[in-house]
Amino acid sequence: MSDINQSLLQWAEEHTGDPTETEVDTSSLGELRPTLVRASAGSGKTYQLTARLLRILLQGAAPETILATTFTRKAAGEILSRVLVSLAKAADENDDDGSLESLRSQVGLPTLPRSACLNLLDTLLRNMHRLRICTLDSLFAQIARSFPFELNLPPAWRLTDEIEEVWMRERAIDQTISSLDRGEIISLLAMLGKGEVKRSVTRELMNVVETAYAIQRQADKKAWTKMAAPKLPESAAITKAAGEMLTATPKQKTLKAKLEKMGSAMESREFACLDGETLITNIAKSKLSGDPIKFGRSIFPDGLGEAFKVLYAIARSEMLRLLKAQNEATGSVLQTYDFQINSLKQAKRALGFDDVSIRLANQFASLDEQSLSMRMDGAVDHLLLDEFQDTSPIQWQVLRPLAVACASSSGGATVGDTDRPIPRSFFCVGDTKQAIYGWRGGVAEIFDAVAKEVPEVEEVSQNQSFRSSPVIMEAVNAIFPRLSRHPIVTDSDPSNRADKSAYEADAILQFSNQFPEHETARKSLPGHARLVTSRASDGGADEKRQTCFEDAAIIAKDLVDSAPEKNVGILTRTNKGVAEMIYLLEQMKVEVSQEGGNPLTDSAAVEIVLSSLMMAEHPGDKRWSLHANSTPLAEIDDFGPDWVRRMTDENGIAETVEFLASRLAGICDDRDTMRLKQLTRLAIQYETNPAPRLRDFVRMVREKRVERPQAAPVRVMTVHQSKGLEFDSVILPQLESDLVRPSTKPVAMADSPDQPPTGLTRYVGSSHWHFLSQDWQQVFGAATSSSMTEAMCLMYVAMTRARQSLHLVIPPARKAQYNTKTAASLIFHALDCDEDPTQPETVLWEIGDANWMEM
Repeated sequence: MSDINQSLLQWAEEHTGDPTETEVDTSSLGELRPTLVRASAGSGKTYQLTARLLRILLQGAAPETILATTFTRKAAGEILSRVLVSLAKAADENDDDGSLESLRSQVGLPTLPRSACLNLLDTLLRNMHRLRICTLDSLFAQIARSFPFELNLPPAWRLTDEIEEVWMRERAIDQTISSLDRGEIISLLAMLGKGEVKRSVTRELMNVVETAYAIQRQADKKAWTKMAAPKLPESAAITKAAGEMLTATPKQKTLKAKLEKMGSAMESREFACLDGETLITNIAKSKLSGDPIKFGRSIFPDGLGEAFKVLYAIARSEMLRLLKAQNEATGSVLQTYDFQINSLKQAKRALGFDDVSIRLANQFASLDEQSLSMRMDGAVDHLLLDEFQDTSPIQWQVLRPLAVACASSSGGATVGDTDRPIPRSFFCVGDTKQAIYGWRGGVAEIFDAVAKEVPEVEEVSQNQSFRSSPVIMEAVNAIFPRLSRHPIVTDSDPSNRADKSAYEADAILQFSNQFPEHETARKSLPGHARLVTSRASDGGADEKRQTCFEDAAIIAKDLVDSAPEKNVGILTRTNKGVAEMIYLLEQMKVEVSQEGGNPLTDSAAVEIVLSSLMMAEHPGDKRWSLHANSTPLAEIDDFGPDWVRRMTDENGIAETVEFLASRLAGICDDRDTMRLKQLTRLAIQYETNPAPRLRDFVRMVREKRVERPQAAPVRVMTVHQSKGLEFDSVILPQLESDLVRPSTKPVAMADSPDQPPTGLTRYVGSSHWHFLSQDWQQVFGAATSSSMTEAMCLMYVAMTRARQSLHLVIPPARKAQYNTKTAASLIFHALDCDEDPTQPETVLWEIGDANWMEM
């Protein structure tokens, strides 16, 4: 038990009164109906979940019958802390802040006695180990330990971290390659690459595993064979079409040359040149629009219609044949990899969270409620789910039986020694506008599926912010409901379902139309928001980004200088952007903290220590020796590869790292000194590895993200890392990158978002979608829509972190119409800015008072 909990327990013991005086009349609460809350940013999701939890406890539910889950340990800790602190303050007779009245209002019990709060606090502190407020990962790990044999778990198994997962993946790929002979490898790689054999076998298989393995584990065994490839036209039809093209006599030379090329390809049956052919695309466009087939600006002569149909059929057959072969090869290699990685993990007695989740999902499908309660050492009568929009299909398959059971009105426990049953309850809170974790499996549509699958669930919407000023809410309301003003929406052709842009436009239009009007409870809070262009930059995208970052750093410095008591959050799209932003701020002498972490190699001192270790690992590679011997470490007697190797053999990696760090600390600033301390702690943790190796330790240091925690007025992090946080002022300097990043992930066909895929295919570019059948076009389109929707969510999360001030910094546009597929362009068109976006250092839009911090 923590010190604070111990202190609370001691205080509760001293003040607990007669239990007969603490009975609570909860009749005014009514039935705790199954509830789904759609809570916008800052509207009090944690407040509502905490209130529900307290209502359940005040109605007499035992702590062990309650399960509350969220996605981070920080969020779980915040929920528990709020429950305990609220009760402690309400129970304190000397509290003058109106805590008891606040708690009464929160739980809806105007007659709640102070003594009841005290006794409930005492009960919770004594039964802390029974109250389950945890992350989904820890919950699944706990449940898995109750089903060791059914899940085929190795004895004394443990959970891996992300670094160990990568190492095991690489080893399993090596074993996969070793299990195949040379001919099989060449054939397999040819199919994986659609006929092109890649140079690096390992790299190609790593790409397949990283992009396809996670989704394949959830699918049907025959999912990779779902894609069908039509047969080639009859040989006679091909010969006839080739003759018509070769004998055609168009006036334009370009048309004649193109027809001769296509005719020759069909005549010789060499169809490889048809891949990516512009004429094929033009034929597809003509089929949709009914317009004549063109090449450039020229129109082909009449009489070639049937020949073009045959040509298109050939191209479609070849493309889908190669895609089908690629899919089947992917399924084959992943099946072999799955055997190798599972064998390796069983031998190492180590599993990842995904492994546990998938095994649980398969097991829970066949379990009844009684068996589940027995194995979990008690029934779960009350289920509370937080941030549900980030739940994956696999996680929902595990949670669904619990949700359905808790939504039932009967079967719960009884109150004390009485026969009065405590009704079960189900509570789910989330916001599909904040679904930004699709890249790790989250599917926002599952949030909507809850309303259909959980019986009699009641939906509630919360759109009043308790975080942001009216100005920030006005900015949000001015942007998101008007996103459809962008040319990507107004110029799209909704009838062309083979066009990627049509699905992107659909996603923006739907997000815009469904966006609710936001309000704020903080009516008098001053604020300021503006959209500005950065200074001019003649360079490429990198230089433009750098200029935006520099301007953002200047804004942050000005804010800190004028209002040092306010905090500033600078949010970027990437971790690389975080490192660049921190460097700029430190150059300007602005105190800054980094959230989420970067590898320790952002410190020169750490790099010196790593070079010393690599020098011992690879003494023949003089790079490491040159680097290490040009530092103060060279002053150590006999310093060199042999010295480092002897030191690590005799004293271990941790002691060696600590010694080298101590020799460098004298010439380091505070930042590098802290990084050296963190390096030493990593070395101590790593030394527990059964077979610690220097190169593996160095690699781990280069890959593992470690935070640099320090109190600072400016905090820099990615938008994903900012989820759940808030800042007085938010600066967004990275709005010019593409809304949707290029993807090579496979695409899944499923009956519904919460069901396993029934069909899988490798990704194909949008220029080839017209070859696909309508059902597969819709699948690819849905994946595109999902990616675009997540981009909208990312914008929403970033902007709603602000309490009072919001600065949107974008580079000057190349053209006045500014129709790029970027967040900057979307915001510009949504705000209907009158100013010229091509001009540098221009305020394009502004509301509120720039001197908000003085008000």
